[in-house]
Amino acid sequence: MDEHPFIKLIEQHDAAIGRICRSFCSTAEDREDLRQEILLNLWRGWKSYRPDHKAITWVYRVALNTAIGWRRHKKRQIETLSIDGFDLPDDAVLQEQSVHLKVLIAQLPVADQRLINLYLDGFSTEETGRIMGISQTNVTTRIGRIKEKLRKLNNI
Repeated sequence: MDEHPFIKLIEQHDAAIGRICRSFCSTAEDREDLRQEILLNLWRGWKSYRPDHKAITWVYRVALNTAIGWRRHKKRQIETLSIDGFDLPDDAVLQEQSVHLKVLIAQLPVADQRLINLYLDGFSTEETGRIMGISQTNVTTRIGRIKEKLRKLNNI
């Protein structure tokens, strides 16, 4: 028996959902709660999904909007960043740099976190603009500003 297309979509983009959960949550319990919330919202929105568009764009948009709402619901409490569950390189130096970058990103405003995570995941400015609902020029400008913020945070 064939799997439902929704199940296939979730399986294909499970890693992206996991990255979003890790970027918004510091504990395994919170990550799992957010994951369930994202999956529920993806299912609720399944009827509005348009197969002629890139699936990852739709998944990211729903997941990021869910994560932002989830964080607001948690009343913007300050979270400590946990490194458990991050997909880090084996090389010790790269691993340390990756953890450091994740700590710096966690200090940015939520919108900047969303944007830089899309950038780091390799999305084009066009795709990022569609996901974020902003122009490509705005994406490029904001990425430059975020990089500068990260440089300043790194020197503090």
